[in-house]
Amino acid sequence: MGGSVARRQSTGMRNQPGLYLSLLLAACTLTSCTFLPSEFNLSPIFRQRLDEQGNVAELDFLWPIFHYEVTPSGGVDFRIRPFYRYLEEEEDVPSGSRRVTEQQFIWPLGMTRDDGEESYSRLFPLWRSHTRLNDQDQWDKDWYFLFPFVWGGSSEDGSEDYFGVFPIYGDFPDFLTYERFQFILFPFYLGLEKDERVSNIFIWPFLGYGHGGEGSWWHRVLPLYSYAVDPSYRRFAFLWPFFSWGTEELDSGDPISQFFFWPIYGFRESQKLAAWTFLWPFFKKVSIQDQLFYLDLFWPIFRYNNDRRESNPIFQWWFWPLVAQTVTGHQRAWNFLWPLIWLREYDDPNGSDKESWFLPFYWQIDRERKDGSEDRHRRVWPLYSSTEDELGRGEWRAFSLWPWRLGNDRGTTAAYSWLWTIAEGRKRAVDDESFNLAAHLYTSRTRGERKQASVPLLFNYESDSEGSVIRLFQFIPIWFGGAAETPASPVEAGGSER
Repeated sequence: MGGSVARRQSTGMRNQPGLYLSLLLAACTLTSCTFLPSEFNLSPIFRQRLDEQGNVAELDFLWPIFHYEVTPSGGVDFRIRPFYRYLEEEEDVPSGSRRVTEQQFIWPLGMTRDDGEESYSRLFPLWRSHTRLNDQDQWDKDWYFLFPFVWGGSSEDGSEDYFGVFPIYGDFPDFLTYERFQFILFPFYLGLEKDERVSNIFIWPFLGYGHGGEGSWWHRVLPLYSYAVDPSYRRFAFLWPFFSWGTEELDSGDPISQFFFWPIYGFRESQKLAAWTFLWPFFKKVSIQDQLFYLDLFWPIFRYNNDRRESNPIFQWWFWPLVAQTVTGHQRAWNFLWPLIWLREYDDPNGSDKESWFLPFYWQIDRERKDGSEDRHRRVWPLYSSTEDELGRGEWRAFSLWPWRLGNDRGTTAAYSWLWTIAEGRKRAVDDESFNLAAHLYTSRTRGERKQASVPLLFNYESDSEGSVIRLFQFIPIWFGGAAETPASPVEAGGSER
């Protein structure tokens, strides 16, 4: 039924990369047989849906194991559930678009991804590799083998070549916020470099010394004592962590003196600052003249924080677990009966988010962009979820056990949702909507004027501008003149899903 209902010959599958495994070849070959209709459903054994050109749009063989479909951008989505998935898709980027290929295997353990500028592969915990273009437009590569024991990496200019076998030896640049991170027979030796400061630690974290520019140095023999000297501070400890004292902000006009007898009592004070803690962390007060007032009583029961400093202003209070409020320059939030009820609003340069969470059963997330476009997400866990993006594309599902979405849903729904989904609807484009019951016991899809629907063995239906036909038992045709409407699915009878 390629092109129109009156034209019944399939042109077969479009040319795709040689990805299809031998187990699927027999099923795919059937799609080029002239006697098979464009909409054909013998699920769970075999199901196909061809587009108006006679190319395969959807195909299932031995559902839920083998699945193939053409993506909205004309790419490929091929699955051997739950073991393997191949995805080839066109991805939008600021400069235009690029072709992305991704493979997922034994998800979430294995994955490969390549977009021409960045490639990634992993099989946790055996292997991980990440290659990308850095800010200097040169290639960087990082990898590990047998996590967390063998690590390595290299760069095109050789500036970030490194290798390590934990806990025997490692020497890493730009690792864990440090410019250099080195260990030998960890924890017997650890060397760190950051901001011209060099640290040498033995039998981590107990013995060590270090130095930096402008007279900075430190030494410690824990738990006996430690001291650190810098142009901006003096820090001392005895019988750590019980006794510590010192002076901070020496290079400012308001140095801060501090003392702590952990966990009984401690204080910090200067001309503008007054702070104390008692039976840490249960009681704490901090005040900075005309800038900050902070109070904890019977932590975590009560907190009041009014920070008016320009660097990070925040107003926050709570009476845990009953009620809490947080207000910042870009966030407004309430919480009731922690952690059950959350009401949040966020602002960013591109728009705003509004979130309502009534855990664990219901939440909704609405994003409004400054260009007027919107995203919508609703979930009634574990019964139902729906999502719609700024282009009008979206999907809904019942049941919907996996509670996460977007990046946290990457691969999971594709591999495992067949285990719990009894009905689902998808909107691949504004004029492309589909509906499926579990195992395709009923399935329909509408693309423009072309409508297709079927029930396994009993019938299939096709309609376009040239006519419509119902085939009893998938082959016996009953023709109708003019365009006809698809038999209403449950979601179509109830209205369009958003």
